[in-house]
Amino acid sequence: MLFRYIALLDNFDSDVDELDLGYENRTLKIRKIPRKEIEEFLSRIKSFDPLWFETALLLGEKMYWMDYHYEVDDSREAMVAVSNAVIEEKEKIVLALRLFKGGSLRTVSDAKKGKYVGLVITPFKGLGGIKRTYFLSGSKAAMLRDFLEEFSHIAWKAKKSKTSLGIALGRFTDGYERLKPEDKMIDYVIGLEALYLHGEGMGEFGYKMAHRASVLLADDKKERIPLFQKIKEAYKLRSKIVHGGKYALSTEDVWLIEDVLRDSIKKFLKTPKLDWVNLIF
Repeated sequence: MLFRYIALLDNFDSDVDELDLGYENRTLKIRKIPRKEIEEFLSRIKSFDPLWFETALLLGEKMYWMDYHYEVDDSREAMVAVSNAVIEEKEKIVLALRLFKGGSLRTVSDAKKGKYVGLVITPFKGLGGIKRTYFLSGSKAAMLRDFLEEFSHIAWKAKKSKTSLGIALGRFTDGYERLKPEDKMIDYVIGLEALYLHGEGMGEFGYKMAHRASVLLADDKKERIPLFQKIKEAYKLRSKIVHGGKYALSTEDVWLIEDVLRDSIKKFLKTPKLDWVNLIF
């Protein structure tokens, strides 16, 4: 029996109408869904929630959907189990997509449908806040499938753990849901603190964090110096935001620190325990 789950993606764009991201025997696509197909899939909700139905049609024609298909045994137990698990599975995929590249990717509503469980929808989230487009070209689909295969499970497991990497992944995820740039910056800098200053005693935290991140992420001195300066400035900004000092914060500042946190998380996922003395010296 077929169980299907669709989630509307905010701020996603591509040069193709359909991207096949299936991995581990999963049928997963990001695609433009024709209006007629959306109407047919959601028809049962039209009389119960006409506003949600019309909003889904209006946005659904302009935006991309995450489209998940499951083949499930014809039993209530199997269908209910998949229905209960699909939201966590979606969150796992969204986390991996955000780690793959930059861009303000969010799901703003979803619907799931299958025998025994019927059609279930969630309310629409707001579409506000600062954004940058998550653009994924068709030529990158194979690379993304490999990334999902390698990182989706370990990143999700790490996020649920009570470790410095888990804290960083939690703050990374929280930042995507914040509407104000100040709130995003606070989350992202706390994420960097969790990775680079975990277990440290007193000291010049901003310098130490910027030094370690620039050494880990930049290949040579020419790249390290400006990266070091940007991260140290972000640490100062975070302190001024939290403690009420005067500051100037641009969206470019936010995106840069988001990218630094993303790249750092991927480094730590590959090498959870780093020897800073040997790495730096």
